[in-house]
Amino acid sequence: MSFWRVLCFGIAMCLLRAAGPASAQWTWTPETGRFVNMGNLPKETPELQVEYTRSLVVGGQLSKAMNETEKFTKFYPDTDYADDNQFLRGEIKLAQAEYVKAAEEFQQVISVYPESPLYDEVISNQYKIGDALFEKGSKRFERTSKGFRPWQSITRFNPFRRRPLRKAIDVYTMVIDNQPFTPEAAEAQYKTGLCYFTREEYLEAGFEFLRVLEDYAESESVRDASFYLTRAYEEAAFGPDYDQAPSKLAIGSIGDFSRRYAADPRVAERQEVSQKMRETIAEQRYRTARFYEKRRRLDSARIYYEIVAGEFEGTQAAEKAEKWLAENPPEGKAHAAFVGPAVVR
Repeated sequence: MSFWRVLCFGIAMCLLRAAGPASAQWTWTPETGRFVNMGNLPKETPELQVEYTRSLVVGGQLSKAMNETEKFTKFYPDTDYADDNQFLRGEIKLAQAEYVKAAEEFQQVISVYPESPLYDEVISNQYKIGDALFEKGSKRFERTSKGFRPWQSITRFNPFRRRPLRKAIDVYTMVIDNQPFTPEAAEAQYKTGLCYFTREEYLEAGFEFLRVLEDYAESESVRDASFYLTRAYEEAAFGPDYDQAPSKLAIGSIGDFSRRYAADPRVAERQEVSQKMRETIAEQRYRTARFYEKRRRLDSARIYYEIVAGEFEGTQAAEKAEKWLAENPPEGKAHAAFVGPAVVR
């Protein structure tokens, strides 16, 4: 060894002694001709490394445990315990309440190790994460709504309240994609609809509930999905001054729900909603008839009055339309009360 090497070695040793316990992990290795930080090395085998990391997780040393998973990835990337190590990364993020990152770490188990025996545990944990985010988002909406004033926009009042539910949708989508057409996927699909419904994105919610009915017709979620489909369309509906497509969808979905689940106690209330939707659509048609009447386009007005009287029997608008038709018979015909065709809706 040259004089300069001996001198450098001596200086290094003095510095290490002065550093005290902090330098205890540094060890001189003749094989490499340099100091090696033994703290950066993993345990002797992949299994021991995983078990050591797991002990840190149980002990609550989460940051240190994450560092140990990175050691595993560096030194044992292609060993039999690689999927266990990746699963631990998800558990660490979950314990740190970093829910989306946890779901993504769990997803890597499936993506990189599709034959892993941990597959079902991954799905279970992702589902729990979705539920946690859904609960958090629902509570945030509830708190925001309680603090709402009529002159304020709820979204402006708390622009961040939608985020947990958006994240829940992303996680539920992972579950659906990982195990399509399973009971777990059916439940995740239904809860995706609930997330959109809570976010007040009603047409998107309706689409997701409809997917439950079409893709998971035998699942336990079908009845509630059918019910919330009617509610989604109801909430999406507008008054008679606007497009009535959502109202029509609400009437159709309520009719389907009532036929399929006639004994359900919610049917009566839903049918009342359906009648209100019919009143709204009838009123819009009646206003259209009045529009043509005021412009002396009586033939066009008559067509709409007949539609209201014939297709929306039992509504207030239909009564007014029938009265007009009776008072304004077609030219050349005797004055007679209008009797519209019976239409069951």
